[in-house]
Amino acid sequence: MPAYTAGIIMETPTVVSPEDLLRRTAVYLTPPDQNRVKIALSLAEAAHHGRFRLDNSPYIHHPLAVADQLAQCYAPADVLAAALLHDVLKKKYAADVTLADIDAALGETVARLVDTVACLGRYGAVYPAAPDETPSAKMDALAARMPWAALILQREPLAVVIKLADKVHNFQSLHVLSAERQIAFATGVRGVFVPFAERLGLRRAKQALEDDAFRVLQPEEYQEMESRYPVAARQEAAAPLRRQIEAQLAAAAVSARVFSHSRSFYEIYQLETAVENRQMPLHVVDPLIIVPPNEADCYRALGVVHSLWPPQLGKMWDYIAAPKPNAYRALHSRVRLPDDTWLQLVIRDEAMQVAANHGITAVWRDIPVTVSPTFADWREPPEGQIGVLTPDGDFKMLPEGATPIDFAYAIHSGLGHQCTGAMVNGRQVPLDTPLQTGDVVRILTGKASVGPSPDWLASVKTSRARQAIRRWLKLQKPGDAAEKGWSLLDQRLRLAGMILASSEVLQQLDETARRMGYASRNDLFVAIGLRRRAAAEVVKALQEGGTAVSTRPALQATVLSLDNANLPQQLAACCRPQPPDPIVGYQTARGVVTIHRADCATARRLRPVIQADWSHIQTDPQFEIHIQAIDRRRLVQDIAYIIGESNINMTSFHADQMPDGSAQMVIGLSDMPPWQRDRLLNRLRRVPEVRRAESRSPTNAAAFSEQSVMARHFENPYTLRPVTGESFYGRRQELRALIDNLRDVRPGEAVLLWGPRRIGKTSLLREFQQQVINSEDYLLAFVDMQRLSGRSTTMFLRDIIKALAAAVADERTRPPSLSRMKRDPLGYFRGFLENSPPLQERVIVIILDEFQLLSSLQEDSVTLADINRYLRSLIQHRGGLSIIFSGGGVLDHLLAQPEASFMLEVARHQKVDCLDAAAARDLIVRPAPRIQYDGAVVDRLLALTAGHPYYLQWMCGELVLQADRVQRPFVRPEHLDDLLALWAPFQGEQFFNHLWGASTGFTLRQQEMGKLALAAAAAHAGEARWFDLAELANLTAPHLDETQLWHVCQDLVKMDTLTKSEDRYCIRMPLFQLWMQANYTVERVVKEMRG
Repeated sequence: MPAYTAGIIMETPTVVSPEDLLRRTAVYLTPPDQNRVKIALSLAEAAHHGRFRLDNSPYIHHPLAVADQLAQCYAPADVLAAALLHDVLKKKYAADVTLADIDAALGETVARLVDTVACLGRYGAVYPAAPDETPSAKMDALAARMPWAALILQREPLAVVIKLADKVHNFQSLHVLSAERQIAFATGVRGVFVPFAERLGLRRAKQALEDDAFRVLQPEEYQEMESRYPVAARQEAAAPLRRQIEAQLAAAAVSARVFSHSRSFYEIYQLETAVENRQMPLHVVDPLIIVPPNEADCYRALGVVHSLWPPQLGKMWDYIAAPKPNAYRALHSRVRLPDDTWLQLVIRDEAMQVAANHGITAVWRDIPVTVSPTFADWREPPEGQIGVLTPDGDFKMLPEGATPIDFAYAIHSGLGHQCTGAMVNGRQVPLDTPLQTGDVVRILTGKASVGPSPDWLASVKTSRARQAIRRWLKLQKPGDAAEKGWSLLDQRLRLAGMILASSEVLQQLDETARRMGYASRNDLFVAIGLRRRAAAEVVKALQEGGTAVSTRPALQATVLSLDNANLPQQLAACCRPQPPDPIVGYQTARGVVTIHRADCATARRLRPVIQADWSHIQTDPQFEIHIQAIDRRRLVQDIAYIIGESNINMTSFHADQMPDGSAQMVIGLSDMPPWQRDRLLNRLRRVPEVRRAESRSPTNAAAFSEQSVMARHFENPYTLRPVTGESFYGRRQELRALIDNLRDVRPGEAVLLWGPRRIGKTSLLREFQQQVINSEDYLLAFVDMQRLSGRSTTMFLRDIIKALAAAVADERTRPPSLSRMKRDPLGYFRGFLENSPPLQERVIVIILDEFQLLSSLQEDSVTLADINRYLRSLIQHRGGLSIIFSGGGVLDHLLAQPEASFMLEVARHQKVDCLDAAAARDLIVRPAPRIQYDGAVVDRLLALTAGHPYYLQWMCGELVLQADRVQRPFVRPEHLDDLLALWAPFQGEQFFNHLWGASTGFTLRQQEMGKLALAAAAAHAGEARWFDLAELANLTAPHLDETQLWHVCQDLVKMDTLTKSEDRYCIRMPLFQLWMQANYTVERVVKEMRG
């Protein structure tokens, strides 16, 4: 037991690692649910990274411990996810995670649980229970004092369960607080959360919290109870009674378990106080529990024990026939023992026993939900009233039918005047929406608010709101209202493509004002400012009056309804959609289709919506960004970081230091739409010391100044993009193996092509596609999952159809339109595969490149599970379909992908690794015949890259670029030395971060530990390169213990970042070792880990 000093808890908490939690949950969660827990864990680790609790332990230890408590009770995935994320909204201990992020990653249920748990930490004042209150009285008093308690239990009881686990773990680190704060915390737990645990039937949690609070609030009494009534002594004293009952039950042929239930010390203290502080005999302190197998045997066991010891009249309770409000069911009886002491007996069957211990969470142990606690007896608001909550838990009583406007004025008249919108239960709603009991309402305000509108008087229900609105309207000055009206109308006109200040619009506005019954346009401005006339109505009148309006936005969407396809469009101002956001349309009264983001709160209220998608966006196949800047330290890294963070395809990167101290760079990019290019240029222009940034075509790569020598004379033959044909070198054995695997697969099998990231899997698949595309046996559909990331499952199916139709090149085989497919995606997909004649003649091969991104698809009219079932059936029974899964990373992670587990269990595995020496030499020498490589350069490039094709082309591309710049037809060792000294160390980490686990399924914490181990390895290895764990442990301690270091190194071996020989390791690619030595010391990584 912990030690105590004046009520201060001194306790060492148990640390739960992510692996511990995942091992525990793997026992009972399905793979998809386990994956949801992993997603939540990643979000929690990212949010709490570098944050510490008051006891200086990493903050992530706390949510892990809370989730582990719940996992011991077999909590479902949503509850575990919410437990892991329950503190991410605390700005002091977390960063960069919002409810919207949680909703997007894990769904509305988890987001709502997290929000409610966060609110539970803020709701209401703490009301300590009176000493003479019974548990039942405390429950009723809690509802009376804090009405939000009833609402929370009715709406989100599982949030309370999470909060109770949070409180249990918080007691373990309470010793770091002052005595005053400990007492305040324990008082709140006893007064609020112990009744919560009682009400939910969570007996174990109730006892733990009771005793922990007792220890803090009454330390002397706690120690006295602990010394008077040791648990072991109580069990030993009750053993003879237990044996007597067992013998009597056996004689009566009643099967049952008999054991002593240990009361909490706080409960014993209350019992002892009730008998005037007389010490109770040890053998009757705890009740004896009798657990027969079924309900009927409970009553038989009751008769048996009553024949052994007589019951006390009036002290027998049948909670089986009449359960308690918290669903507790049992038979209670008080019997007289031969020594004239009284013993409490509790009889309940096995299901009742589980429910008694675990209450509302008993359903997680397969106990019927019908025996869970109910909350109908908690007090509701009076008839004709509703109870609404502020985000901080304050309770507001309003009349039925009240709106968010009434709610705003109920808080403060100033808030009502500034009100521009409202969020109810996390979703934006119109201001005239009637509220319901239990709604959590957040009022939105705007700096440019024009005050209440006269129209509000028609929707408000409270006299307070009505009077405040009327007072405000009476005080308004015409000049102020006109100014606000101008502002409102100008905003609305700009959305329609017009400028209010233009003479043409002002002239037309005079005529429009007269048509609408106003003496002048100024009177119209006043009406708009006072909300007596809607700005949108005036814009419509202007358009009908003949003012030229351009309603076609710069960004164009394709409306997927033939009836609406040719209507003019405008982008919604409320959500401002941009490609590649999912979008929908809505036809306005004036015949314009407004384009909204699919998740827009406004769009959710519009009916009917029109399906839409972005039109094909023209991209620049090749262009360059030229940058001129004042040279400084880390300038190149800052520029490279922005390029890498933008997730775009960079084909080359070159920087020059000029004689005048300036820096000039040329960045080769490809396949970017203009809007993304412009956004990137804006970000680059904001980098400190950057004086100029502009885009140019490769053929117009003129220098910034006479000093610049960056003009190119030859096209660079090396590329970091997938290649086929003459640019594809080596891989002949892998190509033959892939073809053989495809021919040898049996029904129900698939092929898994895997290997390190950037190793050339996509090039191999493209070359494979070219090799068999003319075959009479196979029909290939190549699906790039990176392009589909975040798109819908319907788009996924349609992409397969489009690829097959393109491969067939038959006029009879055309893909259905997207609008048709959305009606029944799987039906159209099935019909296309089974009813298209050209598809029946050959084996269909679907290639899913980066298949692990299947999990990023948004399920719309068809689920991934439905698609999987159909494909599995087709593979097993039709025999004319094969699938090649291609993914980069660690094999264990790829095999664990739930979206493809239906095939990966029986897939043929084929690994893609670095090039052999001959193919690697070809890749160096053959693409640029005009350049003569010194033999020593080729050998060193092979050694530096270990034959990795990505890094070979990366290095060779820069070597050729430098040679072309000075018109030099050869590359010698000194040129490679300069490259390694002056160029390679300054390249951004986006070229290397996958080597410590980025984008390969590893958590942020695992990536940090991998980076730390690699920084230590790079610093230690030197020329010898090889090291053992003991040598590395000296550099990584205390941040990694030996066990963690061993696991990290095993993961790095699986990623092919490290090579292992017996018990020694080395960094596989010396180039990476050089880059790490230049960019990451152990100290820098540790500093990053600490945030």
